[in-house]
Amino acid sequence: MRTRVEVCGITHLEDALAALNAGANALGFIFSQSPRQVSPDEARSIIERLPPFTQVVGVFVNEPREWVQNIICYCGLTAIQLQGDETNEYCQAFDVPVIKSFHLESTLALDRINDYQVSAYLLDTQVEGLSGGSGKPFDWSLLKNKTFARPVIVAGGLHAGNVSHLIQHCFPTAIDVCSGVSRSARRKDPVRLQTFFDAVAYADRLRVQAPAESGQEDILKASFDRQPLVEIQGRRFLLNALTEQIPATPAELLREAARRVCDAAQFPPGTKLVGEEDKGGGLLAAVSLLSGLSYGIARWYPSGLEGQVKVDFDCEYTGGSLFLNGVEPGDNVYIVDDLISTGGTLVGLVCAVRKAGADVSGILCMVEKRNYGGARRVFEATGISVQSLIEVDVSGEHSVVVGVNY
Repeated sequence: MRTRVEVCGITHLEDALAALNAGANALGFIFSQSPRQVSPDEARSIIERLPPFTQVVGVFVNEPREWVQNIICYCGLTAIQLQGDETNEYCQAFDVPVIKSFHLESTLALDRINDYQVSAYLLDTQVEGLSGGSGKPFDWSLLKNKTFARPVIVAGGLHAGNVSHLIQHCFPTAIDVCSGVSRSARRKDPVRLQTFFDAVAYADRLRVQAPAESGQEDILKASFDRQPLVEIQGRRFLLNALTEQIPATPAELLREAARRVCDAAQFPPGTKLVGEEDKGGGLLAAVSLLSGLSYGIARWYPSGLEGQVKVDFDCEYTGGSLFLNGVEPGDNVYIVDDLISTGGTLVGLVCAVRKAGADVSGILCMVEKRNYGGARRVFEATGISVQSLIEVDVSGEHSVVVGVNY
């Protein structure tokens, strides 16, 4: 089943066409007070120039019925989305499909929502003083094991980095995206649009496979469990397809690793990814492609390029300097790496990012070798906790997975 997508907050014809070209099923025009508000004339001018059969949704907040009905007729709206305190009786007054929005905090009033006899329910985040467009996700676990009387549309803080998690775990009928595909309050970004729809399509493909997953092997876990170990200078190294390319890394394994990283990290919009060029570089690039986020890279040798930051580091098998490119003052950075042992490289990465004038909001590693205390070292040196998805023990003849955190 394909997840339907409404791109909301359309203010320009070029953005409307870009959204449709990327795969949008509907376009949302906001007629009530908002930074993305359009006048009836502006909306009509855009809608008249759209391809035939385009679904156009008008967004309203506590407006008089007559005024809403006039806008429906004047602009040729095919549906309306009511974001305020409208009653069920109010919703029955229109001859086009009605989507009723509900704003959630820490609870979900299922009975109240199901009392509304409308075409669909839109669930968004409750933010004081706002009737929508919060740019923040609510607690999606509220949707688990709930039965709704109408199809559910999820909105609030969606972007390419988190939409896959929503689709695969909560199974919405449709999603409503706005700020996550925007470059400013009133303009969409064609690149972010396409990246978002690519992420939706990828999640839908995985969703189709979901019923058979319970009987399938976890290829990510299996790639680190019962794998050969080699000893170099008193340290035990794990031979595997993802971090060492022994054997060669299957594309399916890399995709699964990148998906797990995006699901676990839930990167905020505008985040910049950072990693190092050695064995974690392939994973970093895959995460960038899947999330739509840019990345900076720390190299082991200087390039001499302007703005390069240098820091010294030591890790379990070597030491030296890292040379960081692509991070600017004020950036919000998330460090992604394939594996943590003693933590020396990660300490160096944090220092490099901070030296560049940016902030580190999180660190995520695919695998943590529990025997070497790297996560503790990173926390003591930087104050940042390392999130690891797989924990392995390397004290025996083979690696043993002792924890899976996804």
